[in-house]
Amino acid sequence: MRKILILCLVLVSAAAAWPVYVGVQVETALREAHTGQLGAFRFHHSVADYDRDNYRARATTVLHVVGHGMDFELHLDHRIRHRLLGAAVDTRLAARQNAADLPPQWRAALAQAQPRADSWLGLGGGVSSRLSTRPVQVAWTDAVAENRGGIFLDVGAGQGGLAFSPERLVLSFDTETLRLDSGGASLLLDEFHYGSLVHPGPEGLYGRLPDYDLGLGAGRLSLQQEGREIFGADSLQMSAWQNSTVRQLDSLLRLRAKEVRSADVELEGLDLHLNALRLHRPTVMGFIEARQGMAAMELDPQARAGLILGMVLDGLQQMIAHDPRVQGGISVNSDPAKRLRVHLDLGLRGDAAGIAARPLEALDLNLGLEIGMELFEELETLAGDPEVLRTWLELGIGDGWIEIRDGQLSSRLRMDEGRLLINDSDQTILLLALVFALGQGMF
Repeated sequence: MRKILILCLVLVSAAAAWPVYVGVQVETALREAHTGQLGAFRFHHSVADYDRDNYRARATTVLHVVGHGMDFELHLDHRIRHRLLGAAVDTRLAARQNAADLPPQWRAALAQAQPRADSWLGLGGGVSSRLSTRPVQVAWTDAVAENRGGIFLDVGAGQGGLAFSPERLVLSFDTETLRLDSGGASLLLDEFHYGSLVHPGPEGLYGRLPDYDLGLGAGRLSLQQEGREIFGADSLQMSAWQNSTVRQLDSLLRLRAKEVRSADVELEGLDLHLNALRLHRPTVMGFIEARQGMAAMELDPQARAGLILGMVLDGLQQMIAHDPRVQGGISVNSDPAKRLRVHLDLGLRGDAAGIAARPLEALDLNLGLEIGMELFEELETLAGDPEVLRTWLELGIGDGWIEIRDGQLSSRLRMDEGRLLINDSDQTILLLALVFALGQGMF
């Protein structure tokens, strides 16, 4: 009996002391400053004040955000409750903010949204949070004051989540309504949702070109001008995926919609996909950095085009050994009379010396197009000058570039060893003329 009492006493003592240990571990984790980068934004999180007792704590932290011309700090208040396996944290914006650092639109949005997060900090590291916001209505008041109509943003009550660890970053947000108005134009998104899962790149950082899975969509999208819809879509879904190693990068993009509307044309079953496979990652990174550096240089258009062309040719020489390929396609409508089909398969073959000497011969291209006559006639009615489109069609049929089969227009384009074939007819002279035109006389 005595041993049982001693064991119970030990267990009770351990249970009473354990939250104190948890509190020490949580304070140690929170007091450690964290710096990270996601795309063009850089974040720094640090503790300004921490007050802990045995079973709970209060803390104030500062989130410093820099990027895209913005540089501001957000002060956050945390109420922390120590538990057996971690700590529950209730986070809100602090009442006192350094308002001078925040753009007016951000101050107005934060005041209305009153964002709140309920988080869990595990002893093994990492944070998971549930986020919620109130409806937000923001006006760019400087434009309104000058009677230029202004820009207005309405976002309904939203909820989402955030989970962060050195291995992954998860972010999601959903809202019933998102509306943007500017002058007589407006963009409306109903049942808007966003979700992303990001992994660090091969360098171990959440920087440029991280690995990710992304989903974005809306139950309804409507772009209006003066109260009239000029473009709309129902059940719009976009998904993207990227995976990489130190040397290779694969990216996929897919866009789907139940229905798409533009003026008097309605399309059903839109399905678009684009895949970039086996790209040379160091070359892509170098091209991005060079383009950013070029943006700060004052160059005339011809010199800029020449530099870009040179970077592209040099990059292709680096990539060709990895067998890069771009594949894509568009599919619209199931009715053959109104169907649209496009497929693309583009790759490189040969070696770096070959592409440097004869770049056109390294291109491996197959492009196909099918469009129903009824859909083509609908597009004619939308053209500013229908006669131009009709003349283009007649010339294409006469030259053999376009074929008519079973009420459908079709065209097949292929590049083989530097030759351009359209519907199996050699049009290499046309290709050379196009290359010289794009080169703006640099050759």
